Amino acid sequence: MDIDRVLALFAEGIAGRPYHIKSQRESADSPSEDASDHRRPAFGGGPRHDARSIYLAEEIDDFDDDALNRALYRLAALEQLGFREFGTYRFNIAAAQQHVAGLAPAKPVTDRESDFGVFFGSFEHAQVARALFRVIETARVQAAVLRRYPGAKRYRQALVNHRATVYAPPPSVGVTAEIERLEAALDGIAAADSALFPLTIDVLAPDADVYTSAKATLACHEALQLPAEAERAATAAADGGPALEWLQREARLEDWDEELANLEGDIAALEFAELASGDEIRAGDAEGDAGDPREVGTDLVVEREKLKRRIEMERSSVRRALGEDRDHDGATSYRYDEWDFHRGTYLRGWCRLYEERLHGGDADVQALLDTVRPFARAVRRRFEEVRPAGYQRVKKTPDGDELDIDTLVDTRVDIRSGMSPDERVYSRRERLRRDVAAAFLVDLSASTDDVLPEEREEHVSDGRGQDIRDPFFDEDDEYDFAERMAAEAAKRRIIDILRESVLLMATALEGLGDRYGVYGFSGYGRDCVEFYVAKEFDQPFDGEVLDAIAAMKPKRSTRMGPAVRHAAAKLDASGSAMKVLMIVSDGFPQDHDYGPDRGQHEYGVQDTARALIEAQGQGIETFCVTVDRSGNDYLRRMCPDHRYMVIDETAELPDALQKAYRQLTRA
Repeated sequence: MDIDRVLALFAEGIAGRPYHIKSQRESADSPSEDASDHRRPAFGGGPRHDARSIYLAEEIDDFDDDALNRALYRLAALEQLGFREFGTYRFNIAAAQQHVAGLAPAKPVTDRESDFGVFFGSFEHAQVARALFRVIETARVQAAVLRRYPGAKRYRQALVNHRATVYAPPPSVGVTAEIERLEAALDGIAAADSALFPLTIDVLAPDADVYTSAKATLACHEALQLPAEAERAATAAADGGPALEWLQREARLEDWDEELANLEGDIAALEFAELASGDEIRAGDAEGDAGDPREVGTDLVVEREKLKRRIEMERSSVRRALGEDRDHDGATSYRYDEWDFHRGTYLRGWCRLYEERLHGGDADVQALLDTVRPFARAVRRRFEEVRPAGYQRVKKTPDGDELDIDTLVDTRVDIRSGMSPDERVYSRRERLRRDVAAAFLVDLSASTDDVLPEEREEHVSDGRGQDIRDPFFDEDDEYDFAERMAAEAAKRRIIDILRESVLLMATALEGLGDRYGVYGFSGYGRDCVEFYVAKEFDQPFDGEVLDAIAAMKPKRSTRMGPAVRHAAAKLDASGSAMKVLMIVSDGFPQDHDYGPDRGQHEYGVQDTARALIEAQGQGIETFCVTVDRSGNDYLRRMCPDHRYMVIDETAELPDALQKAYRQLTRA
C-alpha cells in the first residue's frame, strides 16, 4: 500500500473525516519545487493544509531506518491536523483584546475578512507579526500534539536530536535570522541562541491556547529592533504555506454550513408543524403577531437565503485563494503511476485521481427514460441468449432433493472403520449462475458536447445566402435568433448517446443478473483526474442511480490512463471470476500536460495502452469503443488485437456495446 494511502487512512482515523495527502509541490501557495530549495521543511514552518488536504514533503529520509522515516510522516500529519484540533482557527479578535494586554484596538471583522487579518493589521509591521505568530503557534501545536499523543514523543525526540547535529545558527542578525533562531529554540535545538525564546516559553505549557501565542507574538514584536526593511525580510521568512487568514476563512465556512443546516431543520420543523395543525394556524389571528409561525418561517427563509449567498461568495473566494482543486468536497483521492514511454519508465505516484459520486440535479430523467423505453425490451431479449440455461446437480450438501448414493457408500465405510462420517449426504439441483463483474467507463470530456455528426448541417446559413457567423450581419424581423438558438440546443449530442447506451446496458444486465458498475471520467491536469461514480457493483439500480446516469455531462479533458487503472482496481477488488472493462470514448486520450507537448498524442496513447496491459495482467478483459471515425489510427496501437471497435454512426453505439459485451462474457 502506498504511503499516501496509509497516511490518508491514518489522518481520517485521527480527525474523523477524509483527508487527501499531497506533496508540498501541490500546494497552491508553495513555490515551484527545486532540489536546491532547503527552505521547505518536512516539519514546522506553519500550516500546510486546508480543509480537505495535508501537504507533506515529497520524501522524508532523515534516518537510515525506513520504519522511523514512515513514523515521521505520521508525526508530520499529526502536527498539521493539530492546527485544527487545538483551536488555531478559533481565534477571535475580540477575545484576543481581552487576553492580550497592550494589543492595539482593532477594527470590526466583516464577512470578507478574518480575525487573523485584523490581528496582524493592528501591528506596525504586519508581516513581522505574521512570521512570528507562525513560528510560535506551530510550537504550541507541536507541544499539544505530544501531550495528546504521547507515543509520538520518541519519534519527535529522535528528530530533534538529528537536527541538533546539523544545526548552524544564522550568521546574520536581521529579522529573518532572529525568527530562525526562535524557531530552533522552540524546536528544542538551541534555546540559548535566541533572545526571544524567554518571551515565548509559555506556549509550551499545558494550558496554552491560541491567545497565548498572540500574547507572545506581541512581546516578541515589541522586543525586536525593526529596521525599515523588516517587512520585506519577514515576508521571505514566512513564505511557503497558505496564509492563516484564508485558512481561518475556510474553517469559518464549516461553521456557516452547520448554521445553514440548522436553519434548514428549523424551517422543515415549522412546515411540518403547520401541516400537522391543519386549519388551526390558517384560522389564527388574521392580523398576525410575533408568535405567528408563518411570520417566523418567513424570517427564517429570508435568513437562509442570505446565508446561502454569503456562503457561495465566500467559498468562491477561498477556492481562488487556496487553489481550484479544493472543489472536490467529499471526494476520496488516489495516486497512480503513469507510463513515460519517452524514457521507458513509470512516473511513480504521478497522477492524483479524485473519486466522487454523481448526483442528479437539473438532469431531465424522464426524457432519458422516454428515449430508451422503446428499445429496452429488444435489448433484454438479446441478452437472454447469454444467460446460462438449465441446472447442475451439486453433491455433498447438508440438505437437498435426493440422497447422494456415492456419499452414502463413503459414509458406511467411514462408520465401519471407526471414523467420523461426513453428514453431507444429499445432492440438489442448483441453477447455473454467471460470476461476472463489468465496469463501464464513460468518457465525459468536453468534446462529448459536440452535435452528432449525422445532425450537423453542411452549411451554416440563415437560408438567404448570408453566413450568420458574420459579425456584421444585420439582423432584421425575418430572422428569429432565439428560434435558431433553440433549434441548436434541441440537436442531439454525443453525450446523449452515451447516456442512453449506458442506461440500455444497465437495463439488460439487470435482467441478466451480472454485477456491473457505471463510471465516468474527465479532469484537467495530472493533479486533478476526475472519476465519477454513477453505480457501484453491488449498488441496486434505483432512482439514485438513474439520476446519476442522467447527470452525466461533458466536463473537461481525457486523461484515460489513471481512470483505466482505477476502474481496474475496482474490478480486481470485486472478487468475481470474470471481470470486464468496457471503455466508451469519443476521441484519443489527451490533457494539457499529458506528455511534454500537448500537440503530440502518442504519450497519452502509450500510457493508456500500458494501463490496459496492466488490467490484462489482473485477469480483466478489456474492450474500447469509440465514436471517433479516425479511431483506427490510434486504437490499433492502444488496444489489444480485436479488442476495440470504431463506430461510424453514433447511433450504432448501443448495438456495438451489446455485441462486444456478449462476446466477452459468453465463455
